[in-house]
Amino acid sequence: MSLSVLEKNIIKTLVYYDIFSYPLTAEEIFQNLRINHTSEVEVKNLLGNLVSKKLLFQKGNYYLLKNDNSYIMRREKGNKLAQKRMKTARRMSWLISKFPFIRATLLSGSLSKGFMEADSDIDFFVITHPNRLWFSRSALMIFKKIFLLNSKRIFCINYFVDSENLEIKEKNIFTATELITLIPTFGPSVYDELYNKNIWIREFYPNFPKRVADNALPENMGIVKFLLEKILGTKLGDMLDDYFMRMFEKHNRKKYKKYDSAEYKIAFKSNKKESKHHPKFFQKKVLEELNRKINILERELHISLS
Repeated sequence: MSLSVLEKNIIKTLVYYDIFSYPLTAEEIFQNLRINHTSEVEVKNLLGNLVSKKLLFQKGNYYLLKNDNSYIMRREKGNKLAQKRMKTARRMSWLISKFPFIRATLLSGSLSKGFMEADSDIDFFVITHPNRLWFSRSALMIFKKIFLLNSKRIFCINYFVDSENLEIKEKNIFTATELITLIPTFGPSVYDELYNKNIWIREFYPNFPKRVADNALPENMGIVKFLLEKILGTKLGDMLDDYFMRMFEKHNRKKYKKYDSAEYKIAFKSNKKESKHHPKFFQKKVLEELNRKINILERELHISLS
């Protein structure tokens, strides 16, 4: 079966979200396309053609690869739960913003996509002052363990960068998706800088609108935070930051020694400007599953999506 470049991209967009059993509307498909020489109207017309060819299915306003109503029910239930948990996420973001050397917080993970399940974590992407990343990470970890009983459900912080290291080096569909969907909750001007430093994401998502930062908390520094930064903005702070980095790296090397060196560098980043802690290696799993699903679809439907 012969398909246009745009039709192939529509199908591949749905394949990516099918990994998460998540159907899309016509507007969402347009926003997630890797092609910008089109319009939402054209995409909607082509979706009708693909449905008539039985390459896709339509259920109300949603399009999906499988004729399964449970996908719709799951999505709508998850969308409603995400709206409820957004209030908790914003309260946690306010709390994080009060810690010294925190310059911005952004919601990531499933909540940033507008979807949550009962056991989903609230994930944060945190930007810190230079040379205080590991101090900030440790302070937040200690607070979570003591006062939040180590609950990841409302307070999961697994990615930190400092404000002088905002360009993400791994440039693929997974990292582009995570960056484009980040929701700024504190530090709107820092979010703007992060977005501009990673303008490469437009190669993957030329139609996806930049997140509106109107509801993000401004970068106001209270007196307590100001004083703590004055006290810790010294050699003592430098020593603590170095110590916490060595401690985390030693712990991770020992606990996750099953990873080979190449995989470890992707799943964990431990340097003065970046801390990434993804022991489940979600990025690798998603990219492998994407290729697997595309290969299966090509064989079953006798089409080429390349």
